[in-house]
Amino acid sequence: MDINGIFTNQISVNDKPVCAAYQTGDFRVTTTGIDTVLVIPRIHAKITFSGLMFSIYLPYSEFSNNTRGQCGTCNNNRTDDCMLPSGKIDSSCSNAHEWHTNNSNCEDHLQPTPAPPPNPCNTTICEVIKSSVFEACHKIIDYSPFVRACEFDVCHMHVNHSCCTSLQAYAEACAESGVCIDWRSATKGRCEYKCPSPKVYQACGVNVESTCDSWYNQKFIYTINEFSRMTNMKVEGCYCPKDTVLLSSNSNECVPTCEICRLANGKWKKANETWIEGCEECICEEDTLQVTCRSMSCPTHPPISCDEEGQVKVTDTDGCCQKEKCECDVKQCPGMPSCSAGYYLNTTMGVCCHKYFCVPKKGVCVSNNHEYQVGDLVPMKPCDKCICSHQINANSNLHTIECQPIPCDIHCPLGYEYQIVPGQCCGKCVQTSCVVTLLNNSTHTLQPGTIWTPSGDPCVRFECVKNGNQFTTVDIKTICPPYDPNECIPGTETITPDGCCHACVRKNQSCSVSTTTVYLESEGCHSKDLVNVTSCSGACGTFTFYSTKMRSLQHTCSCCQELTTSERQIQLSCPDNTEVTYTYMHIDSCGCLKTECSVFGHSQMATTPSSVKSRRRRR
Repeated sequence: MDINGIFTNQISVNDKPVCAAYQTGDFRVTTTGIDTVLVIPRIHAKITFSGLMFSIYLPYSEFSNNTRGQCGTCNNNRTDDCMLPSGKIDSSCSNAHEWHTNNSNCEDHLQPTPAPPPNPCNTTICEVIKSSVFEACHKIIDYSPFVRACEFDVCHMHVNHSCCTSLQAYAEACAESGVCIDWRSATKGRCEYKCPSPKVYQACGVNVESTCDSWYNQKFIYTINEFSRMTNMKVEGCYCPKDTVLLSSNSNECVPTCEICRLANGKWKKANETWIEGCEECICEEDTLQVTCRSMSCPTHPPISCDEEGQVKVTDTDGCCQKEKCECDVKQCPGMPSCSAGYYLNTTMGVCCHKYFCVPKKGVCVSNNHEYQVGDLVPMKPCDKCICSHQINANSNLHTIECQPIPCDIHCPLGYEYQIVPGQCCGKCVQTSCVVTLLNNSTHTLQPGTIWTPSGDPCVRFECVKNGNQFTTVDIKTICPPYDPNECIPGTETITPDGCCHACVRKNQSCSVSTTTVYLESEGCHSKDLVNVTSCSGACGTFTFYSTKMRSLQHTCSCCQELTTSERQIQLSCPDNTEVTYTYMHIDSCGCLKTECSVFGHSQMATTPSSVKSRRRRR
């Protein structure tokens, strides 16, 4: 198993993990941290496993021609080593997996992938086997096979530190023959082995390291038997540093002395050492190496009071002793209050609870639980104008509200008069007359039911009509028929009674309806098209005779006048892109109607032409 980059052998017997050294009546397993050794005295077999390689030592006397597998046949003939189950010799020994037993869980973690040797192939490390480092073993064990294996590993194997396995295998063979070699220091760190702290590497150590357990030492070290004889050689491994002893076989802890007290948690204490464990004071007795403990005494504390808001008194355990102390219980704290209008909540932290204060806001007035900024209008009294002022109330620290009566505007426009409205602060302007605005921007007021003609404009009349609360100005404009003095009977020229139009009796024209096309106009608004406007014109019978009965001159006069008329309406377009309805009189028929004859020089015309009148309502 790879533990923090260090391969460590894990030992189990019948799938149950055990700690070395481990021994039964049939075998013993020991480990040095590098090599794990299994010895079976009954058949004189020894198996060594170091993670990257294993070695099996079998006596020829017991196993002559009685083995078959990856290591060949026990016949002292290496030519049949690496024989496959088929009988074929695999010189590279790379097909060990073919010897796996059926359903075995073996995995070839280290199975190499043959590759062409690099050019050149650096096998310098293999020279260590032939060097003076192993000189003491050269005469005992032939190193040639180990050198060839090393060179093959260097040039063909793709496994880290594979070159070290041949050196390690040669060193183990030497150790088995009684020669211990310190070879790793000669590899310039390439084959260095780092032991887990606190243990250190030793090239020539014992198979079983002494511990503080006397029974363990007696069983695996001091007892001479067939197991000890098979494990008495010097081997490399990881051991406790000088002047220290391994605490136990299942521990990697090295202690300076075995005069210690072992604790239940696996730790240890030196003789006469004292410590606190739970609520007891313990000591490692020097004479018995036993732990003795006694209860600790507790000091007396003065009584305390927990008077701050939210504080409660509790009993606390300080180490092994109890004492009273004050703690905060937020459930005992008062809830967060709400502040009235004009104030905000300010919070500070007390010993346990928050302390709350309602602080007045700056620049704020309050009325009917509503906040107003300085300068804001505050609705209070209907006839007062109230403002949030800059003055501050000394009691509430809020700004005060100043009120003044609302001034009423009693000035009304032309045609209106100011009237008091019951239930309201101010009256209002009520229309009492119509207002006529002339083209020269002069104005004139008309009372309802009155008619007014502007001076200098006899063709226009204005009438004020009141309908409910509505005042409407009706303007009436007379449109004169065409007039040519040359077509008049001399002496018949006159001006209509309203002073608007010229009229006369036309020559050779009987009384009839005549039509003229004109554009109608009213207050700057014009008809879009020409409009047919009618009038009555022509001569009527007028004569004078002497009445014998009356004994005087009698005059008979008739006038050309309208007999039937009708009102008509058209739409006029105004400069502001609006339209108004325009009403005018249309003469349907004309005739000679008898009229009074006046004295010569003051007589009425024999024919009276009708004028066109237009009416427009204005509000």
